Amino acid sequence: MDITRDGNVASVRVGNLWLAASGWRPIADDAWREYLEASAASVRTDGPFYGVLFWAPAHGPSARQRKMLTHEFAEAIRLDAQKRVALISESALVRGTITAINWFARKNVVAFSPKDVRRALEWLAADIAFDETLARRSLDEIVVAVRGSERKGAAS
Repeated sequence: MDITRDGNVASVRVGNLWLAASGWRPIADDAWREYLEASAASVRTDGPFYGVLFWAPAHGPSARQRKMLTHEFAEAIRLDAQKRVALISESALVRGTITAINWFARKNVVAFSPKDVRRALEWLAADIAFDETLARRSLDEIVVAVRGSERKGAAS
């Protein structure tokens, strides 16, 4: 598991699936870059991942961060190899934005609510090879990791 220095983004790889979770705070640009560097390191070590599940309870990446992803890191993380991306968010606004992007870009990016994690994993597994049980357990661990950093920050 990789966790950014600010504790707001955690990620882990399960087979051909990349799992990431952010906390309730907006993602800082430095943390986003650190997260993308961890993704690129995984690709260098283990080859491309074909699916992504990103847990973003309230905030997805900003426009500047999406540009960083698609311009600076697209080759390093093999964005071209990614077949499916599932975004899980409690925010109807974030889910709606992803749905609209998918309509216009015609990419395999689908938004789910947290109650639909199982459905999101099944959707990803239709085209990506990974252990669903391990993915669910790993997702739970990274979500707990970013939530734990929020409690520490609140106590400080």
